Amino acid sequence: MTSMLINAIILVSLGGLMAYGVLITRRVKKLMLVLEEMEPLVTAFSAAVDKSQESVDRMKDAVAASREAPSPDPAPSQGAAPTLTFNSRRSGPKSPMGLTRVTGKAELVKSFFDQTRVRREAQGQW
Repeated sequence: MTSMLINAIILVSLGGLMAYGVLITRRVKKLMLVLEEMEPLVTAFSAAVDKSQESVDRMKDAVAASREAPSPDPAPSQGAAPTLTFNSRRSGPKSPMGLTRVTGKAELVKSFFDQTRVRREAQGQW
């Protein structure tokens, strides 16, 4: 009686494993079909990566060659041309007395002591 129960449990387990194997086989077949459809895309992407890597290597070689080559002397100009500059930001309004823009902790501490010193000198305490 117990052997029949053990045999039944084994048969049910084998049946479940076979069903799971069939399910996995179908999923793998679907995956392989999708991968076959994606093959041209993957190939094109791989070619683009290779081409970009070659371009980067050529740029590095060109930069190295330009650093090694002597720079040509600039031709004498007739007059000194004014130097033009470009500011990406407009200069904002000047901050009122006592207000400063500080970015780091060390600058904050330094600006605190500078402001304290200026205020004390203005009040005549030093």
